[in-house]
Amino acid sequence: MSTTVFPPLRRDRRVHGWIASAAVSQAGDMAWYVGLAWSAAQVTSPAGAGLVMGIGALPKALILLYGGALADRFDGRRTMILANLARIVVLVVAATAVAVWGLSLALLVVVAVVFGAVDALYTPASGTLPRRMVRSEDLVKLSAGSQLAQRLAVFAGAPLGGLLVAHGGLITVMIVDAASFVVIAVALAFLVKPRLPQPVSTGHSIRADLRDGFAYLKRDARARTLVIAFSGLNLCVGPILAVGLVQRTHSAGWGSAWYGWFEACSGVAAAVGALVAMRWKPADLARSGLLTLVVQAAGCAMIGLMPKLGVFVAMAMIGCTAGIASAQLSAAFQQSVDPTYLGRSFSIVNLSDEAMMPLAMVGFGALISLSGIAVACVLVAAGFAGLVLWAAVRVDR
Repeated sequence: MSTTVFPPLRRDRRVHGWIASAAVSQAGDMAWYVGLAWSAAQVTSPAGAGLVMGIGALPKALILLYGGALADRFDGRRTMILANLARIVVLVVAATAVAVWGLSLALLVVVAVVFGAVDALYTPASGTLPRRMVRSEDLVKLSAGSQLAQRLAVFAGAPLGGLLVAHGGLITVMIVDAASFVVIAVALAFLVKPRLPQPVSTGHSIRADLRDGFAYLKRDARARTLVIAFSGLNLCVGPILAVGLVQRTHSAGWGSAWYGWFEACSGVAAAVGALVAMRWKPADLARSGLLTLVVQAAGCAMIGLMPKLGVFVAMAMIGCTAGIASAQLSAAFQQSVDPTYLGRSFSIVNLSDEAMMPLAMVGFGALISLSGIAVACVLVAAGFAGLVLWAAVRVDR
């Protein structure tokens, strides 16, 4: 009987290759989204631009659960490679179409829809990979390192997209994004090879696998609690950061520059939190991560209540706790969920973001209109704190 040997994480070339190539791909994605948004604004109305930026969520939401079932049925790494190859083909064809016929709303919509469908296959498959790459005790470090690299990629990718679309147009952005997908596809094909086998589902059909996935969550209390908690976390925090912070900054008359500084404060604090997570080794990752989010809930409430300096403190609290809790809870999720059901469980969590987040944004905006920014932030933060405390109590039962 052979024993799998895991090198120390700091010398693990496969892990380093995975983190680096994923960061390159993330930077390319950010450049693409900036280029797409800017190009849409040039060729259509604000409503049309909104359609371009939002339409990709529809196929992703519709296909995501099936993507999770496929991730548990087929090899996740190969699925990721094929998805990246599909993205490359789409971008090359789209760039050729732009060069021949020029930009159009229809072309941008088609590209956004295809990307959304491919993402629905790629996202659950990527969720099955970390557990097969490293030892269980190294999952927090892997998650924290990946998170840190992704944040740096976002910081680099957004301005890169602005420069590329300004000086080379959308075609240049497409070529750069396609090149980033080539990087991660090559890394997955030749370097990032999982050390552990992937358990596969045994249902006679994809629908049977989906039913089996929900049945698994029904009988596994810990996995079910984590899925419920994860599905609700972003629905609480996302609207406060995307809608509440903007409204608070605007209503106080602080100006858009201060909004940018608030976001930057949160980003820096999140990077610090990820570094802390690499060193901190709590006995119970799930409970530690959930209780850390109580501090984040307090920060969410402070956004609606505090003066400018207090909002900076709140954003630092939110960012730092996000960096810590994200790494700990991602590792806890990987450790807790049966590997056979990891893709399906991952897809359910992601579906809440895709399907419910637009409703959460609209609902929070309506709550601000009815009650004011302070009351809205406090109410949602209280619900957020209640959710994570409930999960912290239930997770070990």
